[in-house]
Amino acid sequence: MELTSTHYALLLGLQEPWEVTEVKLDIDLLKVDIFVEYMGQSSCCPECESESSIYDRSPSRTWRHLDTMQFATHLHCQTPRVKCSKHGVKTIALPWANKHSGFTLMFEAFAVKVLQASRSTQDAAKLLNLNWHQLQSIMDKAVTRGLERRTVDEIPWLGMDEKSFRSGHNYISVINDLENMRVLEVVEGREGKAANELITKALDEKQQEMVCGVCIDMSAPYIKAIRELLPHADIVHDKFHISKHLNEAVDLTRRKEHAKLLKNNDQTLTKTKYLWLTNMDHLSEESAKKIDHLKSSDLAVSKAWYLKELFRHFWSRRDRTYAEHYFEFWLEEVKKAGISSMNKVARMLKKHLGNVLTYFETYLTNAYSEGINSKIQALKANARGFRNFENYRTRILFFCGKLKLSP
Repeated sequence: MELTSTHYALLLGLQEPWEVTEVKLDIDLLKVDIFVEYMGQSSCCPECESESSIYDRSPSRTWRHLDTMQFATHLHCQTPRVKCSKHGVKTIALPWANKHSGFTLMFEAFAVKVLQASRSTQDAAKLLNLNWHQLQSIMDKAVTRGLERRTVDEIPWLGMDEKSFRSGHNYISVINDLENMRVLEVVEGREGKAANELITKALDEKQQEMVCGVCIDMSAPYIKAIRELLPHADIVHDKFHISKHLNEAVDLTRRKEHAKLLKNNDQTLTKTKYLWLTNMDHLSEESAKKIDHLKSSDLAVSKAWYLKELFRHFWSRRDRTYAEHYFEFWLEEVKKAGISSMNKVARMLKKHLGNVLTYFETYLTNAYSEGINSKIQALKANARGFRNFENYRTRILFFCGKLKLSP
């Protein structure tokens, strides 16, 4: 037994005055119980680190440890408390676990690695033999650690975006470090208060001064918050969001026209949705032939599609001046076509043209943010939705924050 106790003390990294006093192996229940005692007469106060005498010992607590082969392994200890002259009676710090944790540091570190490598948290829970609440607790503590360890670096390029949270009109706002491809912070909502909170939680005042540019959609609350809190930042309206607006205008035109045609039993636009939404150079040979045939007709959706495709060339202009001239040309084409949904997008772009043209000075896009959105959507799908915002935030920062998570 003495050899086994010494063996486990070495594996746990315990040093005097900590000792493994007993190890119990239960073959039938496939478990190992390790009993640890503190043999010293004094220890450090966890608040001020002053040497204080042992006051008493708390009731025995249990911590889940890494399995010993196929045997579930737990540590047990009556944790000593010291009586400090400044802070009163305090429980001493443990070398194998963090305060309020039911797991050893080694187990938490292993669990973090399993979570990061697993396809889903359900898979990780099964591998680790943990329930949902235990797994969430490990992730909560890991994210708290990671955020505390994050250094105050210059973050010149940011992306801000919104994402649906629950069904209905529930949204979260996400701010990303575009240079290092990581999520910095997540808050609930997308209005003015949420936009301000997002920036102030992610960046301190010094970092706010150093931001050079922020890529966003044309959200008024985001624009207002950036102008108030990031005084030196250029605002760039993201090309991916603009493309989304153009695609939505094309699809709205298609749906309205398709409904009219169906009244006359005309199936011309049946099953053509994705033909109009796919970029011309991404179409298969068969699809390209089909759309060539359709656009030769006098369809409103054909005109909308042409305007959408025409705007794609805007992004390849040589500089801001050329881009502005091209936009004026495109605007005239929109007026000639007379497509209401496209006119609406054109008016919106004209209103925000200054920030759209800033792209040609920074070449900043939210491409990484769009990739993050896909990851966030996958997290949401794997969890079958989230009812609690804080749990959702934890998952996003755990998997997308590039934090130092291990204890």
